[in-house]
Amino acid sequence: MNVKLLPVVFLLSTFMMSEVFATVELPFLFSDGAVLQRNETVPVWGKAAAGRQLIVEFGDSDGNWHTQFSARDAGGPFRLTVSSGDHSVVVRDIWLGDVWVCSGQSNMEWELVNTRGAEKEIQAAKNVHIRQFKIPLSWSATPADELAGGSWHPATSQFVGNFTGVGYYFAKKVQAETNIPIGLINTSWGGSTIESWMSSGALNKSQSDTAKSIARVVADAGMRAEKISRTFARWPGAVVRELADTRVVNADWSGEDIDESDWLPLYAPLLWEKQTYNGVDGVIWYRKSFYLNAEQVKSDLILGLGRIDDNDTSWLNGKKIGETRAHDKIRQYRAPADYLHKGKNQIAIRVEDTGGGGGIYSGEQLLYLQTKEGARRSLAGEWKFKAEKVVISPEGEMNYVETALYNKMLHPLFKIPVKGVLWYQGESNAETAARATRYKQQFQSLINDWRAHWRNPELPFYWVQLASFNSGNDTETASPWAILRASQTAALALPNTGQAITLDVGDSEDIHPRDKKTVGYRLARIALSKTYDKKRLRTVDGDDKVKSLEISGPDGIFYPVDGELAGNSVVIKSALIRSNAVIRYAWDDNPEKANLADADGLPAEPFSANL
Repeated sequence: MNVKLLPVVFLLSTFMMSEVFATVELPFLFSDGAVLQRNETVPVWGKAAAGRQLIVEFGDSDGNWHTQFSARDAGGPFRLTVSSGDHSVVVRDIWLGDVWVCSGQSNMEWELVNTRGAEKEIQAAKNVHIRQFKIPLSWSATPADELAGGSWHPATSQFVGNFTGVGYYFAKKVQAETNIPIGLINTSWGGSTIESWMSSGALNKSQSDTAKSIARVVADAGMRAEKISRTFARWPGAVVRELADTRVVNADWSGEDIDESDWLPLYAPLLWEKQTYNGVDGVIWYRKSFYLNAEQVKSDLILGLGRIDDNDTSWLNGKKIGETRAHDKIRQYRAPADYLHKGKNQIAIRVEDTGGGGGIYSGEQLLYLQTKEGARRSLAGEWKFKAEKVVISPEGEMNYVETALYNKMLHPLFKIPVKGVLWYQGESNAETAARATRYKQQFQSLINDWRAHWRNPELPFYWVQLASFNSGNDTETASPWAILRASQTAALALPNTGQAITLDVGDSEDIHPRDKKTVGYRLARIALSKTYDKKRLRTVDGDDKVKSLEISGPDGIFYPVDGELAGNSVVIKSALIRSNAVIRYAWDDNPEKANLADADGLPAEPFSANL
């Protein structure tokens, strides 16, 4: 395929500058493999030495420049060249297509590699017309002009495992139906609240007030980090600059007779971030003892250790009983009878936290030891812990801070046109009924605000309603998750919105259901209908066949036929099809078998037509 050069305008300046300043910088979004929005005027901007010859419309005296190229249809690949003096930047393999912003918390951030059916999907992936730009986790006290980083990657086996699972399946479906290149800008952060994605204006606050609030959060976090560092100083060498520091030798505190005199108390189940150890990532050991009588040591035990964020290796009396590498999988390990002692027994757990929350968490009912008879003894309560190798970040919870993520991970995107937004967030705002109720106003305010900044009052905005999950926050009088779902549904009052229902693909024991394919496809169906005007048909009874169809024979008598759905069409195969035949549907006083409907489930009207 021929490579096309985007049209640009030269500007010649008479200022003379040293060659060392003749470099050109482009935003991260304009990098090899980029997908830019078709049929929209797309701006291009950057930095260069002031006064040098640039392939731009004009150059500012401070070295900032910008230009734009006119709207054009989908296609590619294109090449963009920007020069200043002897220095040039060439961006290759640019495609014009549709750019969808994927935002929210962990269920949007959830990578394809961790979803159901991932191995087969990744192995087969080879679609270079689907690409992702992942924005790194970052924040700012005030609205930023540029992103912290990022690069474009195609949906091939090498890269697709790191795509947002929901976004990937959305793009796969839409791209297959439209043959238009799809670019996904993945700007999501696990655990983030809606407030962190809202501008100061959307929160009805001044920018100076939110900036001061963020500054206070950062200052408080810095003081907490310093206090934690002083506490952890009892373990020389435990606090490191990087977890990849190979100079730190892995400890082994799995044995029965470990000196615990310098260990500290820690409650379980509860993330250690919620026990004053905010911003701590790395390796921490847990230990707890329990006692058995002579009868109890004759049979195997089951140790329920709940969920552990992120990975664990567990021992009983110095013997390994299990290992799991998943932050949300419930641990149940068997302890053979020959591992047990009459009297004192010792559990040791090496916990590896790669980021975010850390430690043993989830419900107390999941933390127990179970005897042969089925009786359970709770292991909830005080444990002892010691840090092996950790980093302490004073900014580990910026995903909870109002406007912080909006300022850095979203605001820079308003410079470029996009096709629409996909949103999967709300779990962090469903902790209480009051917060879930507030979400109704907040969500609509966020949608309107983002649209205003993109200068597109009807920018498509589609979201995922919270899936089923046993959150443990239900009370006798209120269900926060149910209230939040209602708050999400209320936003359908806004134009050009859509909601994917996922109650049937949730997991009562896992806040991160692994079926992202169904979720992505449901969002895609909304977009195909509302944005791409590809109205789809379906049957109300889930049957593959369209019933209540008849075709006239040469004898003038109507004979029943079945139809097959094919997108927005019904395909009929019959020997009776001819130029003067009549086809009719639901043509009866009581067409009780009629089952054809549109994408929203509304029944199709009866008809009779000549072929």
